[in-house]
Amino acid sequence: MKVQIYGDSLMKGVVVDENYHYKPLAKTLLAELQEATGVETVNRAHFGYTVDKGQAVLQKDLEGGMVSDFAVIEFGGNDCDFNWPEVAQSPEAVHAPHTPLEKFLGTVTQMTQALKEKGIQPVLMSLPPLDAQRYLNFIGRLGSDTAKILHWLGDVNRIYRYQEMYSNQIAKLSRKLSLPLIDVRTRFLERRDCGQLIARDGIHLTEAGYRLLLDECRREMASL
Repeated sequence: MKVQIYGDSLMKGVVVDENYHYKPLAKTLLAELQEATGVETVNRAHFGYTVDKGQAVLQKDLEGGMVSDFAVIEFGGNDCDFNWPEVAQSPEAVHAPHTPLEKFLGTVTQMTQALKEKGIQPVLMSLPPLDAQRYLNFIGRLGSDTAKILHWLGDVNRIYRYQEMYSNQIAKLSRKLSLPLIDVRTRFLERRDCGQLIARDGIHLTEAGYRLLLDECRREMASL
């Protein structure tokens, strides 16, 4: 079985050390997956990507004659995010996420259609939960005024709710399009130690978190 992966830094398996430096872990984990199951993966995920950039990579691969059984699509974490320096500068203004929800869902749908036309099975993925307070603290470390951002948000958990909305809409889209869904979010939320699976920046995962994510991917792909 061959699987192409399209996503952001989550699918790069980026771990965060005590100094907030990032190190990719996915190569190691995917090598372990191939050794254990024989599944060959090609990881086309990129740090910081939104769905429009992912679509451009996918289109280039398809035009280049990509051959694969499945393609996992994981986006939303950057799409639902905001330009926090701009929010901090104008906390009374209206701000839009990097990719508005309607455009986000439309682009994901286009990606699945392009894959189907080439005989490749698309597989969608929900998002693991984030830790809103940790993420707001991380934004502050990058230089933005978190008090002004919090004023715009109303309450810190709006960050969580907004990300959850994108994840929920991906799950809804999978049902609408009759596509397989790797429901990572449910697997995390049912865990008593969920907070320990989320990295100190609030948005990436610890190594244990990534191993749980990979295990859920393996379970879903095995069912296919």
